[in-house]
Amino acid sequence: MSWRSGGVRPWILQRLSAVFMLVVLILFTFALMFSGADNFNEWQQWMSAPIWNVVIIMFWIALIAHAWVGVRDVFMDYIYSDTLRVTILTCFALYLIAMLIWMLRIMLLAGV
Repeated sequence: MSWRSGGVRPWILQRLSAVFMLVVLILFTFALMFSGADNFNEWQQWMSAPIWNVVIIMFWIALIAHAWVGVRDVFMDYIYSDTLRVTILTCFALYLIAMLIWMLRIMLLAGV
């Protein structure tokens, strides 16, 4: 495979984002198990640490990149009409952008 071909960079992006999300989920699971947060207020205080804000934002960015590459590849393989493919991919891109904005809004309003 050549680095100049169109599929290598998205393939690597999808693999790296999957590994990153798996590591974050394992880390988060163990951190939550041993955090000692027994009720909502303790959990919210634990989650408001700046490191978790950065990790959550990075997780969502990786999730959106992973979803984009996967759905884009499936649509490119199975939707043969260029017009329909571009329309569906545009709608999906707008959906992913809206989801990212929604996540940022939740984090800002909740004080997390």
